[in-house]
Amino acid sequence: MSRFSQPLMIWGAGGHAKVVADSARLAGWTIGGFVDDSHPLRHGRPFFGGLVVGGRETLHSGIAVALALADCHARLHCAQYALDRQLWLPVLAHPRACIASSARIAEGSFLAAGATINPDVVLGVAVIVNTGATVDYDCELDDGVHVAPGVHLAAGVSIGERTLVGIGAVVKPGVRIGSDCTIGAGAVVIRNIPDGTTVYGSPARPRPALADIADSTRDASEPPPGDSPTPPAAAAP
Repeated sequence: MSRFSQPLMIWGAGGHAKVVADSARLAGWTIGGFVDDSHPLRHGRPFFGGLVVGGRETLHSGIAVALALADCHARLHCAQYALDRQLWLPVLAHPRACIASSARIAEGSFLAAGATINPDVVLGVAVIVNTGATVDYDCELDDGVHVAPGVHLAAGVSIGERTLVGIGAVVKPGVRIGSDCTIGAGAVVIRNIPDGTTVYGSPARPRPALADIADSTRDASEPPPGDSPTPPAAAAP
């Protein structure tokens, strides 16, 4: 028997949707179906114990929807679509997620099994704190952030909109990570990261531009791209 008065629609029908749906069932929800905008040929077909009922046109005002899209931009776009149409985006947490009573969590966020949200954490709209990730006290995660499995955010970290923190990354206390960033898997972030930056490694460093990579691998005797070697002087007749 569902603990809730209406079924929950899962927006997404990929791997992350399985995690969200499983967590929802364990939390007492009945799954009403899955919504898939990307693959119309899947409409009407079974998926993970339910049915792909169609695309977003099947959603209507007042219905409960869980956002199950791992991509930060797509998830936040769908969240705005849902809120504009008065859909209900409940906060969804696995029963084994640990959430401090003083944490503030906005609509459409998802906390997976083993996620830990410590005191005075603030999570924006459609944030994912994935399996086994920890968010220590006073952290602030803006709308659409995805904290991947096994990530550890120390106290007072702030992360801008639509940023992905890759699996197993570690962020030291007080670091500010900008919007639209990608933190590579296993990175150790010890300095602030500006908007739109991709970093990886320990300590985390920006990914070089492709042109820089090409320069670093070119033989010193080769001319730069677009340059032609000077032809040898013609022999005297």
